[in-house]
Amino acid sequence: MKYLIRSIKYFFYFAFLTTAIVLVLVAIGAVEGDINSIFDGGYSALWKIAIFFAVIAAVYPKVGFIRREIPLDKEWNEIREDVTGYFRDRRYVLESESEGVVTFRFRDIAGKLSKMYEDRLTLTRTPEGYELEGLRKDVMRLAAGLEHHLAPHTEE
Repeated sequence: MKYLIRSIKYFFYFAFLTTAIVLVLVAIGAVEGDINSIFDGGYSALWKIAIFFAVIAAVYPKVGFIRREIPLDKEWNEIREDVTGYFRDRRYVLESESEGVVTFRFRDIAGKLSKMYEDRLTLTRTPEGYELEGLRKDVMRLAAGLEHHLAPHTEE
């Protein structure tokens, strides 16, 4: 169900973004205000564009959201302060905490809007360590940073 909701949300996001771009182009005079001059085929092109958006929106949640393992053999109560501090420094706040699952949300409204309110990161305890789930870009960046942040530092 979450996948379907994300797909629908991205479909409307792409439609809104395209509409905004076209309106700006019309407002600055870069294109005429006539739909037939904006799109080849006029109104009949709109359903083709909608199908294109639907295909992209159907695929995007699969590639835009990932899970990444963070190999760590420490219990949550040992790393809780370090992890929450790490996320807080990156503008994430603790949303909820339950047995084996911790969620964080982006703190700023502008960041939430830019992520279309898909800003939740879920940290789940696994037998191998922890698993971070969320937007691909955020998960890759934060998982790598968290793994480095929590790694034992050795003096050389």
